[in-house]
Amino acid sequence: AHTIALDQNRTVHCIMDIQINGSINMSYIIANLLFVAVLCLWFLSCVVAYAQQGSAATDACTSTDSSLERARLLGMPQAIETQNAEFENDNFWNEHGSLIQQAWKEWEMEHATTLSDFDNDVKEQEGWVNSSLLKAIIDAFTNPSEESEAAVKSLWTNNSKGTSNQVMPKGVYATQLLSPRGISYLRNLLELASESGIPTRRPNGMNRHGMILDSDVHGAVPVQPIVKIVEEIIDRIARPVGRMLFQDRIGCEDDVDYYAFTISYDGTTTNTRSIQSKDMELKEHRDASVVTLNINLNLPEENYGGSEVFFRGYPPAESWSSSDLFASNSKDEEDGGGTVTFSPGMAIIHLGSHRHGSLPINSAHSNSNSEGKQPNDGKRFNLVIWLFGTLGDVRIAPYSKDEQLSASQRWRGCNKG
Repeated sequence: AHTIALDQNRTVHCIMDIQINGSINMSYIIANLLFVAVLCLWFLSCVVAYAQQGSAATDACTSTDSSLERARLLGMPQAIETQNAEFENDNFWNEHGSLIQQAWKEWEMEHATTLSDFDNDVKEQEGWVNSSLLKAIIDAFTNPSEESEAAVKSLWTNNSKGTSNQVMPKGVYATQLLSPRGISYLRNLLELASESGIPTRRPNGMNRHGMILDSDVHGAVPVQPIVKIVEEIIDRIARPVGRMLFQDRIGCEDDVDYYAFTISYDGTTTNTRSIQSKDMELKEHRDASVVTLNINLNLPEENYGGSEVFFRGYPPAESWSSSDLFASNSKDEEDGGGTVTFSPGMAIIHLGSHRHGSLPINSAHSNSNSEGKQPNDGKRFNLVIWLFGTLGDVRIAPYSKDEQLSASQRWRGCNKG
């Protein structure tokens, strides 16, 4: 009986062991299945996040702490519209703007040596600004007077001198601003930035190709060597020269802020789909500025055809009104209109209210032989700078003679008399 009891006891223990082990094995299997299911859901969410380019989900799917790498995962929003598109993809830029700005800081640190080499190279070589213009501007800053301004004005011509034998439209002035060294310097910086993989915002509501150059705007390129040279052009050239040439239109507070951007026109495409994705011309418009400086960045060996900038009649001071903003003046020469053909390093300056546009670009001139053809033949590159007042204010009303700035105020600022 004792033996039987022991055997029964063993049997009970055996059955209990089977039940316990069985439950443990089932729990283990269920736990593994749940883990696999969670892993699959996580992987699926990562795939969806990458496809949608959403920042929060994308950041959760990457283990990197690098803002630069995270920004590169975002991809580039497509610019489609060619009119009134200032806020295209605005949600994207608002959502990712801070990340992109931090990414540019990392990028600039990674390329510190290269950027320094560029800077040293341009300093050691011939100056990046036309030497005659630079000398006249330095003299005007040192001794602002009618005489020193006359020397500067002589280099901003409204006739054929130094502007490829062309007569400028009324109210449009041209000069040889950048040397070939200066063009190369800027182009190298811009090309390096364009290869960063960081998304960049379209330059304005009409142009789709180019980049904004600014330290604060979301989606802009805030690389300091580029911003520094833009602000130097503004402080030393655009602002004082604009005040000098348009004395009845610009006062102390009318040109204190700026918006700078690059644009590119491409006439090399042949198929319809490719043509639709390129900027080949620019419709007639006014700029959101009191004065605009437009600088050609083509190298001397880069050729293209067409793409002249056309201007309508010069907006007269004596008959301005709010309705003038929407008027379409004639571009006939008797009304002061005309066209401008850029040459490498050439700059034009004009009132933002002066209606203008760009004619269609085409491939390089037919007399360019294939052996000498450059990779950027058929393309035009420009740097554009708009000046305006605080909070984007654009004044169009003229100043009376008594209200106009003195020579000293034009060059040294209104706080210096």
